[in-house]
Amino acid sequence: MTRSAVTKLVVLVCAMVPAVGQRNAPVAAEHEIACPVADVRTDITTSIPKPWWTTPQIGKLQSVGIQVIAGEKTLVCRYSAYGTQVSVMRKFPEGARDCRAAGNHFVCR
Repeated sequence: MTRSAVTKLVVLVCAMVPAVGQRNAPVAAEHEIACPVADVRTDITTSIPKPWWTTPQIGKLQSVGIQVIAGEKTLVCRYSAYGTQVSVMRKFPEGARDCRAAGNHFVCR
């Protein structure tokens, strides 16, 4: 074998053998979680005396975020209604280690 052929063989073998202690860690599959609805219907549920009444409002999805509620990481969908924000929320999906807000949905892995 020529010196050039030996050099090429050594380079090829070194490229194919991973470095000691390095392993390809399995990548957790990411999945998207959407808010349950694009619009929410909100209403005051407190009983009020006659002749008063309430008007339900429809609120559109405004933003999403991650919050810690009662010590639990929580996915929060924020809607506009009554001139403020109202939220719909859920805990992280079972088995998910990490979730992030991405536009109008969440990405969890």
